[in-house]
Amino acid sequence: MLERAEAVEVVNLSERFAEFFRSFKDEKGEYKYRQLIARMALEGSVSLVIDFDDILIFDTILAEKIIEEPDLVIKAASDALKDVMKIENSEYASRFTEFFVRIRKLPDSLKVPVRRIRATHLGKLIAVEGIVTKISPVKQLLKEAVFKCKECGEEIAVTQKGEGLEKPSYCPGCGGEGDKRRRGDFELLLEKSKFVDWQKFVLQERPEELPSGQLPRSIEVVATYDLVDVVRPGDRAIITGVLTVAPERSVKGQPPIFQMFLEANNIEVASKESLDVEITPEDEKKILELSRRPDARELLISSIAPSIYGYKEIKKAIALLLFGGVPKLHPDGVRVRGDIHILLIGDPGTAKSQMLRYVASIAPRGVYTSGKGSTAAGLTAAVIREKSSGDFFLEAGALVLADGGIACLHPASLVGVREGEVEIEKLFNRGTAFEAVSKGDLVEISLLDEVEVAGFSGGRIGLAKAVVARRKWWEGKLLEMRLENGRSLLVTPDHLILDAESWKWVEAETLSIGRSVVAVGENGAGKATVTSVREEEYEGYVYDLYVPGVHNFIAEGMVVHNCIDEFDKMDPKDRVSIHEAMEQQTVSIAKAGIVATLNARASVLAAANPAFGRYLHGRPVTENIDLPPTILSRFDLIFVITDVPNVERDRALAEYVVDFHRQYYPESLEHVIPRDLLKKYIAYARKYIKPKLTDEAKNKLVNFYVEMRSRSQGADSPIAITPRQLEALIRLAEAHAKMALSDIVTAEDAEAAIELMMHFLKSVGYDVETKSIDIDIVMTGQPKSQRDKILIVVDLLRKMIEESGGEAIKRDEFIGKAVEKGLDEQFVRKVLERLYDSGEVIEPKPGYILLLRMR
Repeated sequence: MLERAEAVEVVNLSERFAEFFRSFKDEKGEYKYRQLIARMALEGSVSLVIDFDDILIFDTILAEKIIEEPDLVIKAASDALKDVMKIENSEYASRFTEFFVRIRKLPDSLKVPVRRIRATHLGKLIAVEGIVTKISPVKQLLKEAVFKCKECGEEIAVTQKGEGLEKPSYCPGCGGEGDKRRRGDFELLLEKSKFVDWQKFVLQERPEELPSGQLPRSIEVVATYDLVDVVRPGDRAIITGVLTVAPERSVKGQPPIFQMFLEANNIEVASKESLDVEITPEDEKKILELSRRPDARELLISSIAPSIYGYKEIKKAIALLLFGGVPKLHPDGVRVRGDIHILLIGDPGTAKSQMLRYVASIAPRGVYTSGKGSTAAGLTAAVIREKSSGDFFLEAGALVLADGGIACLHPASLVGVREGEVEIEKLFNRGTAFEAVSKGDLVEISLLDEVEVAGFSGGRIGLAKAVVARRKWWEGKLLEMRLENGRSLLVTPDHLILDAESWKWVEAETLSIGRSVVAVGENGAGKATVTSVREEEYEGYVYDLYVPGVHNFIAEGMVVHNCIDEFDKMDPKDRVSIHEAMEQQTVSIAKAGIVATLNARASVLAAANPAFGRYLHGRPVTENIDLPPTILSRFDLIFVITDVPNVERDRALAEYVVDFHRQYYPESLEHVIPRDLLKKYIAYARKYIKPKLTDEAKNKLVNFYVEMRSRSQGADSPIAITPRQLEALIRLAEAHAKMALSDIVTAEDAEAAIELMMHFLKSVGYDVETKSIDIDIVMTGQPKSQRDKILIVVDLLRKMIEESGGEAIKRDEFIGKAVEKGLDEQFVRKVLERLYDSGEVIEPKPGYILLLRMR
């Protein structure tokens, strides 16, 4: 063994790799790497990815040396790659100074979980798999610094290896030997120095590897050259690299502690379609046999949380959620989600959370998170500063920061602040700004600290805290709107301005001469007429602010909307802001600091307790649960689970629970699918089965939709169903077909989807007042019958104010009149409260009310 090792030391590593590139043949007898090297020139690549197994087949000792001395061997391999490229394509080789060899597919023995990385791995080549949670902007790393001697003009190149800038110790051009050498005064020539792209990100261990009750661990990864911007926050990746250490900031009296990080040699981003479970040919055989059983669907449904008694309809819906529909990408780029979202609303103790936990354990990449444990930073993309370097990182959360398009203001626009007015660009701090992507465009984000701006709320002008300033490069037209008071505002055409006539937000380009906007007057909020609108070509930065709570600010005396308005849907307590994740599927739901994924295709199974402790059947779902309609309407199915005493059911449930505690399992449990096989069955169906709608299924769904819509023919009839429910029906039917691994969606699948939809509509979309189905209960938060009563309240208020000559009226007098018309007093007070919160009604003096939106 010793002789072999000595022999390898003698052999030139570069020559050995050159031989490997030229002579290695794959199973088909083709020169694998000669072909890949030839393709590099066609693709404009500078990296060649090598499978470790190929090196192992070619030369076992060479493979061992790559693991033990990766820096030395990989550099030799890269040099060999350039030599071979000079022979294969000399013109292409001359265009680049460096080529890179990347290693992938290390054996399992070299795949180290984040939690198991130790000092013994230092300097070794290892592979680490995890989720990218934070990522820095791309920076430029100085690799070779060129200095110029200020005395004689000599230029000296110094390779940069350690931390800090390494300078020449002396000038060879100034002469002298030994101790008499002149140290010299040097100037760094940036234009002649060599820089490479550099990026740092954090890799966190996968949720499925996380031991119970433990916080996830992570490791920093440094990527250079063509490896930058390969991953994004939320990506699952396998990083092959060399484990290295860097000193932490030393504290006097403390031991010298070093921080480990991974120098990436290769990055493999896991495909969104890749499976987290390995399916062997034997597993596939079992899966196909199971799918052929006539009772396959019933067996799958009974295997969902088998320890929980009953809930057959809910378990059926959960099974469909696990299998999912088929996502579609239309030619115009519009994506229709295939994932199914379900909400369970139930009394305490009805096993909602247990069902969620079970589903998370069998779903591919399933994660159970608690809404109460999610913070604002966990629901958004948080920006954090690393202590050691001061770098800013974008940390993945559950909502995309600043994702509201490009509606912005000219940099010179004056914004109202506590001290007066300031140009909006001066609120943007370039020193602390970082880059982000909004709607596919590159924007810069600056976090604000203690900046109070003037805003409009409840009919009054007041101060509110702005937390984010954003800017974007703009090339195109801006609109200059001039008002009768002499003020003018320069904005992008799509920026939102508060219209004084309709009291609605309207795009700037829709405002014409003669229209009025809400503006700041001597006595607070007032109106100002637009006197001119002019287009102006502009090239430069445009700016916007984000003001939580009021979502607007005063610019040039006008009330303008902040257009980073995905935050508009956030609950004040930061607990369940998920509607973008559900509909657009750009982010996933995660517990802050535990799991952070971005741009995930995920189904949402959520559970919630009723707002009043127990579900009240006499009230609509929106009053029973403290969730806004913007979130409720994204759920395909909503189930209400109530705990109603029933002697027969209670006895059966009690016996079931007691038997479980005695570890005496009923016969029904002997026929459930083992959890591992069930997980593989679901993963197999999600990856390989994409069923198509048959004509019979299409007709069934269309007829049902038309029949339900026909119930809403009258002008005053409530709407029973909308196209959103039709899309949900298609997803449910596709998932039902997937359960049997069917390539087509049959009429039977459509019928199963319709049954579940009717169950949902009858239990949740039922208006107790009109005894009819009204989907607006879910879509808008209130049934048509309630909307009609709200209109009566508003019309009465408008009429009384008109009779008083436009002056404010007594609140108690108005409530008395409304009660005389047959309206419930509590209902009237609740409507007034909503109108006050929305800014449509103000209280100019105690006990008096005034409707602002008088039409």
